[in-house]
Amino acid sequence: MTTMTLDAFADRLDALGPDLARWPSAEGAAGRALLARSAEARSLHTEARRLGALVARAAEAETPNGLVFRVVADVAARRRDRLGWFGWLTGSPGRFGLAGASFCGAALAAGVALAMISGPATASANLDLGAAFEVSLLDGDL
Repeated sequence: MTTMTLDAFADRLDALGPDLARWPSAEGAAGRALLARSAEARSLHTEARRLGALVARAAEAETPNGLVFRVVADVAARRRDRLGWFGWLTGSPGRFGLAGASFCGAALAAGVALAMISGPATASANLDLGAAFEVSLLDGDL
């Protein structure tokens, strides 16, 4: 059986945990021998067991309903606030964001293209509104 140093024991505790039965057999035996003769090793082992118990308790704890979603939404809102108008533009799934801006740009481009293809409206260019204006003045509508 090989002897184990205190530093090696601390490394094994960090890597494998405080349950010496889960260690490889040779290292487990060396660790048990070190625990029998070293008060520092026992102290390290006790700390590792306490830490393991805390981790196990934290893993079993339940989070309140919706906590994760509230945290993510809060982070997204703070990011948008920090970025100003660019944060609104990039948005989040609950807002229009960049997709909405892209859609508006595409609609504007389609409108301009349609106006260029159809040409100017010729019917309103030949319309004489002078007579209608004179009739309105005489009737007192204006």
